[in-house]
Amino acid sequence: MIERNRIYHKSAKGVEAIATRQHGLGPKLRSTLILVDGKRGFDELARLSTAPGDVDLLLGQLLDQGFIEPGGLAAPAVASGSGAKAAVPAAGRGISLADAQRYASRRLFDLLGPSSEPACLRIEAARNPGDFQSAIKLAEVMVSDVRSGKVAADFAADMRDHMPSP
Repeated sequence: MIERNRIYHKSAKGVEAIATRQHGLGPKLRSTLILVDGKRGFDELARLSTAPGDVDLLLGQLLDQGFIEPGGLAAPAVASGSGAKAAVPAAGRGISLADAQRYASRRLFDLLGPSSEPACLRIEAARNPGDFQSAIKLAEVMVSDVRSGKVAADFAADMRDHMPSP
């Protein structure tokens, strides 16, 4: 059973399911799993989900099947303006590849919604900073195509500040 006051993160099986598609998750489960990043609470996941009424059930299935694991307690929800950015890690200093991947995927999802899935999968599949940079360049093109050159430039600048340490 999902505890709505917990933050959930992908288990090793969940990361593998996103990277390889070997576990055959349906579209709703897969989309929900992509949203789970170890930072978003239940309310934010429900708000971002393409199946908002089903989030409790979908998260429960992901938990029961071992794709996600509970983490710490969620901070109380705070209303934010429409232009709010994702939480910013310490720019450029000691960012791990995993943290950079989570940050980039979240920013991309915030910009493009569910259509960001292919780019997020490339970002999450990166195994080193070089692969990550290549995935970010492809994501920048996608942002430019879907949103605008200005939004893509802002995304690229933000990602330069959040590149993983070598």
